[in-house]
Amino acid sequence: MKKFLFMPLLAVIAVLFSFTPANQWELYTSAEGHFSITFPGKPEESVQDDRTEDNVIFKIHLATVAPSDDEVYMTGWIDMRSFYPKDKAIKQMLEDSRDGATASMRATKVTTLATDLGDKPYIEFTFETEEFTGKDRIYVINKFQYSIITIFSLKKGILPSADKFISSFKPA
Repeated sequence: MKKFLFMPLLAVIAVLFSFTPANQWELYTSAEGHFSITFPGKPEESVQDDRTEDNVIFKIHLATVAPSDDEVYMTGWIDMRSFYPKDKAIKQMLEDSRDGATASMRATKVTTLATDLGDKPYIEFTFETEEFTGKDRIYVINKFQYSIITIFSLKKGILPSADKFISSFKPA
């Protein structure tokens, strides 16, 4: 069940090696994903197929900007309407998403910063691996999962731009 609740590690690694020149912050809107967010440059879009543990095929939609080899800004979304768990509380879904994402990255340190179970439920956390650090906020809204993730080199650490990026997310 946890598998579909996180962005695959391969996607994160792939974007670490696809760099975009630094540009001004620009608004990105996904009509299909029902959200907008501001990126530090024009994001590159991709879609990957994946499967739940019950073999339901779904798509992971990603938009990514890597202004340098020290920082990555990525948002991903999944339409979970065809396999949304009926027997799980939203808090458990958010925690499972956090745990799945950090396990896939082999995080050695994870700190939950906030959990909000209001109208737009989310969990926000920082993580650190042997190679990078970052900050992520995962939402589950109207049976869509959104991950707003920033990744930085250990030498740079988490930059203030992480909060600017994460807080710019606006569900439609």
